Amino acid sequence: MYDSVATLKGVPVSTYDDYGNEVITYTDKTVYVQPRGVYHAEFYNAAQTGLHPSITFMLTNKADYSGEKLIEWEGKLYDIIRVDWTAQRDSISLICEERIHNG
Repeated sequence: MYDSVATLKGVPVSTYDDYGNEVITYTDKTVYVQPRGVYHAEFYNAAQTGLHPSITFMLTNKADYSGEKLIEWEGKLYDIIRVDWTAQRDSISLICEERIHNG
């Protein structure tokens, strides 16, 4: 069931605050997802290239995804490392790796 809410993060935009500090903002898009684990084969194949997938998000509608590279779920940021367009008829799978830091 797709009852969990996540936020797809669009292209980052860099601006500066009054003190000259860089502030990065994203164009956010809220989507419904079904979080799932990562298949063993997916995990081991990715590990060979230095990636560490930790979660898969099923999106209810393929049209919701526009090439974003980040997704936020339950306060954590994840890099989208692979997209499986063939998961199901109308949905897609985003295979993700949790970010160590939020920068």
